[in-house]
Amino acid sequence: MKAKTLAVAAALIIALPLSAASNADYIPTISVSGSAEVSMAPDTASFTVTASFVENTTEEAREKTATLIANAVNILKENYSIPEENLSTEYISASPEYGYVDDERVIIGQRATQSINVTLKDLDSIGDIYTELMALDGISLSDVSLDKEDKSEELREARMNAVQDAYSKASAYAEAAGVRVGKVLSISDSSYAAPMYRANMMLAAADAAIAESTPITFYSDDITVSASVSLTYAIEQ
Repeated sequence: MKAKTLAVAAALIIALPLSAASNADYIPTISVSGSAEVSMAPDTASFTVTASFVENTTEEAREKTATLIANAVNILKENYSIPEENLSTEYISASPEYGYVDDERVIIGQRATQSINVTLKDLDSIGDIYTELMALDGISLSDVSLDKEDKSEELREARMNAVQDAYSKASAYAEAAGVRVGKVLSISDSSYAAPMYRANMMLAAADAAIAESTPITFYSDDITVSASVSLTYAIEQ
């Protein structure tokens, strides 16, 4: 029994320095997050043009849809000098169209749909473009998405401001706790791609007479980019 007691005592003596070393390595920290937004003027706009028809056959529906889209593309190219590379197919489909006859679901025709995405730099022409495209019977136009082609400087500014926001929070917490903010131990970017500003212009199948008599006026606005960051600071006593 005496030998066993001595062995236990020796084990305790060996463990003490290890525990002390662990406490010496401990660094008290404070973790905070910061965020920031930066506004800028847009220089790019995009929207979609859609045509969709139901006819007796798929070919009839496809032909009618393709003709309307071709007319829209011709307006964009000829009247507004939008290059081919700024036009892209967004969606194309063909499918049976169903309806109900005497409470029974039946095929009533074939639907064809085609959408193209349009990108342009001349934001001042958006109202005129919408006015002219809306004169095409059966066309549908999406709302307008605004963007800036090069946002690198604004993103950099937003990230720097987000770090400053995080430091301001850490300083306030540290002051309230009677300690000081030490060196940065970790930085984690928690930003996400925020959607660009979408102008409130949802227009579809408008009356051509109205479009001709009252032109569309497009009001642009600034867009924003945002950044979020998480930081961990050491605490100085």
